[in-house]
Amino acid sequence: MKRSLIYFCLAILVCSCMNDAFMDVYPKDQQTEKTAFKSYDNFKTYSWGLYNVFFGYASDTRQTDSIFIGDYEADNMIKGPYGNESRWAYGKAKAEAESPDWDYVYIRNVNLMLDNIDQSSMSEADKKHWRSVGLFFRAYKYFQMLSKFGDLPWVEHVMTEASPELYASRTTRDLVASNLLSDLKWAEESIKPAGDGNNTINTNVVRALISRFCLFEGTWRKYHNLANAETYLKECERVGPLLMKAFPTIMPHYDEVFNSEDLAGQPGIILFKAYAANRLCHGLTRMVRTAESNIEATKDAVDAYLCSDGRPFKGNDKDVHEQFRNRDHRLYLTICPPYMVNVSNKTNWSHTGKPEDREFIDLMAEISGETFHRLPTTNFKGFVCSRQPHFKNNNKGQAWNATQMGFWVWKYYNTHTNAINATGVCTTDAPLFRIEETMLDYAEAMFELGKFDQSVADKTINILRKRAGVAAMKLTEITPAFDSHRDASVDPVLWEIRRERRVEFMGEGRRLDDLRRWAKGSYVDKQPLGVYVADAAANKVKVTGGHSDNEGYAFYFNQPTGWQQHYYLYPLPLKQLALNKNLKQNPGWK
Repeated sequence: MKRSLIYFCLAILVCSCMNDAFMDVYPKDQQTEKTAFKSYDNFKTYSWGLYNVFFGYASDTRQTDSIFIGDYEADNMIKGPYGNESRWAYGKAKAEAESPDWDYVYIRNVNLMLDNIDQSSMSEADKKHWRSVGLFFRAYKYFQMLSKFGDLPWVEHVMTEASPELYASRTTRDLVASNLLSDLKWAEESIKPAGDGNNTINTNVVRALISRFCLFEGTWRKYHNLANAETYLKECERVGPLLMKAFPTIMPHYDEVFNSEDLAGQPGIILFKAYAANRLCHGLTRMVRTAESNIEATKDAVDAYLCSDGRPFKGNDKDVHEQFRNRDHRLYLTICPPYMVNVSNKTNWSHTGKPEDREFIDLMAEISGETFHRLPTTNFKGFVCSRQPHFKNNNKGQAWNATQMGFWVWKYYNTHTNAINATGVCTTDAPLFRIEETMLDYAEAMFELGKFDQSVADKTINILRKRAGVAAMKLTEITPAFDSHRDASVDPVLWEIRRERRVEFMGEGRRLDDLRRWAKGSYVDKQPLGVYVADAAANKVKVTGGHSDNEGYAFYFNQPTGWQQHYYLYPLPLKQLALNKNLKQNPGWK
């Protein structure tokens, strides 16, 4: 049975309201700071609720596709149906009354714990440990808000109605970022190295957050013309080798990182959100294996994957089989490759007899486990999908696993987790911090510091490429002509580092934040295109870029209106501006 504070934290909060025995021990009317924060176990129990800041895979089935937001609001994917166009690409972003990203309730919950540490009966070492845990969680939430809003009110203690800080103006980004780094470094030195047991906040988790935060802040500062970029990039440089030494290997199969029932003890997994039947479940796998899956990749995303020889794809993208042939294995494990089978009685299938129809069926049997990414695909009832590409408007009576443009995203597909109903019963674990991210953070930071060389590539990017069946990066080969489709304003080596990040994290919602910190929001201005279709009328799709109205690249959304400069920072919630007249809206937002 899985054991994890990360899924238990939700269970304990629910039980605290429902379990009579629990209420007998801790009566609701006696839960004050004086009784709740005394012993080590008091703080440990309270901290379980703070773990809910980690998203993982949504337990609310209405939000099961939330993990893809940063992809379909950028240039990696789209989400159908109409009305779900990227708000940034299609000019639909606007200031709202409230925003879930502006979360000072969580900050208060952390500060409540921090404010009561000194008055507790714990030893000095234990006080330092719990202060470190609290500082980690506060920094985690503040980083999320800083990345979106910039300047923020900095709050270190629980406020009352009389606190002047309630109506304070925003603290500068410089000070907020400096405070976050200072708090995280203090926590790194003071927390118990092993935390409070397996899969809890410990030294390595703190370092992983330092790596994530410092790469973001350092590159944001560089590309948005702010001072002190190197301060943060050097911290990313510092913690990277420490983490790579602690986690020297990665899981051997890419798709198992996202589709395993238990990530405990797996190589390279620094922290994960555990799911278990009757405790905490999600609906992501179910969503992928139904007609509810409206997430699909763009041609631009498919083009981003290298060929197995380590070079950009330059073949015939009007032939989907050639488009997928000899490519990075992460492509096959994220975006379903083409195939075709004969289907009878919904669950029985046979080969068509054509070699190209089974080419990727045979390949997936070689690179993926039996219950992971195998073809042909099935829905949650075991009904077989006869083909990919598989269009929604010409689905042959098989509504599941279908797309509008042809590139079906199946990164979280497997046939072993329970996906039988729509209430959210899936139990595959979600990685929260993994060493692959640290490797890519380190590689990018080293380039920005002018220190990226072949030795750095070998201990970061080339480890990931080996797992993906891609030839190693050789810096001597990466000239300005290496990729003719490169953004000419980006150094060719940096372009390849960013490419590696894009494909490694495809479908994990990171793309939009990367574009924002690089000041490359304009990448979303491209019209999302799909697979090349030779008979658009029969497949009931719209096409463009072909020799006639009946052939071309499938599309669903029209040409975007374009990224606007003020989109780099999100708008403050209008309700907060009304409550506190000292808060000022970010520039450009009305």
